[in-house]
Amino acid sequence: MSDIQIALFVDIILLTVCTVLLLRFGRLSASHATSIYLFFHVYTVTSRLLTVALGSITLFSDWGVQFRPVTHGEIIRAGTFADIALLAVTIASIKASRDDLAKNGPPPMTEEPAPTLSLGHIWRVSAVVFPIGVLSLMALVYLPGLNVASAANLGDWQSSSWITITEIWSGLAVLALIYWYGFRWWLLMPMGVYLFIMAFQGYHRFRVIIPVILLIQIYLNRHKLKWPTLSMVGILLTVMLLFYPLKTIGRLVQSGASIEEISNASTEIVGGALVGENGDQQFLDQLASTVTLVDESGRFYYGGTYAPLITLPIPRQLWPDKPGLADAMKSFSKPWRPMAISGMIMTYIGESYVNFGDIGVILVPFLLTYWLCRIYFRSERSNYYSVARFAYLLVVSSLLQVYRDGLSSLVL
Repeated sequence: MSDIQIALFVDIILLTVCTVLLLRFGRLSASHATSIYLFFHVYTVTSRLLTVALGSITLFSDWGVQFRPVTHGEIIRAGTFADIALLAVTIASIKASRDDLAKNGPPPMTEEPAPTLSLGHIWRVSAVVFPIGVLSLMALVYLPGLNVASAANLGDWQSSSWITITEIWSGLAVLALIYWYGFRWWLLMPMGVYLFIMAFQGYHRFRVIIPVILLIQIYLNRHKLKWPTLSMVGILLTVMLLFYPLKTIGRLVQSGASIEEISNASTEIVGGALVGENGDQQFLDQLASTVTLVDESGRFYYGGTYAPLITLPIPRQLWPDKPGLADAMKSFSKPWRPMAISGMIMTYIGESYVNFGDIGVILVPFLLTYWLCRIYFRSERSNYYSVARFAYLLVVSSLLQVYRDGLSSLVL
């Protein structure tokens, strides 16, 4: 048995034990943050170890002789860090559950507390942001069938997040109304149009994926369901498969490609994903590369990767040299592993190591999970029409992005 196969075997055993313990003592559900984390671990770690054990090439292996491929040893080390993080997540989840029960007792089966969301506020906010969002979509994004990518000419401000964030305002307004009113046809129609437009932009796939996850979470919570139905699982699997070719589909549509060309490209990308040959399945490789590069740089950042969040609201157009969220990666990237310039990610485990070394791999997952679990239990004891429940679902729907990109994404 090779070293990578041993690492896979250990990971599967640990994953199985942790899952059993969490189901027994963690009070899991589809809305529980740790359930999302288990999926993230299977997708990022277990499945990647499996494909590498079956012969899949590692990151940078096919980039050219000037690049240094990620080795199996680095993959095994990254997998070990991920397993340690999984163990920390499991302990934190069970502790949070026990602490909640000790403080509050079993969840009450009586009438829920009074609502705290205000329908009037929701409508007032929606009345402002929805039309602005529609105008932004018409002016800033590619609209299928119109052969125009942008009708606006805002100069340096064209790419400012203060401007581009308005592109999602119409979708956010509709989501808030769906949360209150449920899945009414007059809300599903604009939501469908919004998702259709976002799907063809060729970038920011999270603008499609996260709303779909949130819609499923809303459905589960409105109907008091603990786990998705089979039909909902089918929707999630479909969305997962669409995740891989979504950028390519958008770019091909914008370039005027035929339906056959789009279909062939999508089939090829999905086929590659099914055998583990897609770049979006190399998150473990990117974690491994991050750990090695940080070790070679000889320094940790001690929270420095989070510091740019302080100056984040200041437009770069007013402060061109303001600190960037990827500055740390730029500092440790090398020409033979150009992670920053290639737009790669560290995962939140890699980010934890970048900041605090080995202890960060234990401490950050533990603290983050404990906090998420406590607010989950708090939301479960609240009325569906409460700020606590609404806010928690917004957070949990974004967690895959957070686990993939780092804690800064929780703010973004």
